[in-house]
Amino acid sequence: MYATGFSGIAAEYFYKKLLVLGKKAILASGSDSIGVFENNLDNTGALVVISRSGETKQVIDKLKSAKKHSIFTVSFTKETENQIASISDLNFKIIDNNKFDDRNMLPNIFFPRLLLMFEYIIKEYLKRLEKNSKK
Repeated sequence: MYATGFSGIAAEYFYKKLLVLGKKAILASGSDSIGVFENNLDNTGALVVISRSGETKQVIDKLKSAKKHSIFTVSFTKETENQIASISDLNFKIIDNNKFDDRNMLPNIFFPRLLLMFEYIIKEYLKRLEKNSKK
């Protein structure tokens, strides 16, 4: 999982949810050494990135690197057209009420919606696990 800035806070939440579910996960951000990301590419089944703008250069670079290594990529971005959404194999578009507030200064429910999306995905995952275990 990779994210920077405010998105990094949301990424940490999702990362910890995956850990408590017993899933192996690694969280990296812009403040980490490049080695945290690059040294784990061979053991990466999927790369999940978060970028509200969908244009964060560090995130785009990680996506391109993952694609070169044939790693499945998932992104969470705002709902408007953006580079990260177009590069990703799967993109979840989250409504952003203040699309032009690139400093995250105005009240906005993009991140709460993002957290709700994480919870919904986990709920559906657990439902499928339960359904498959009954077969």
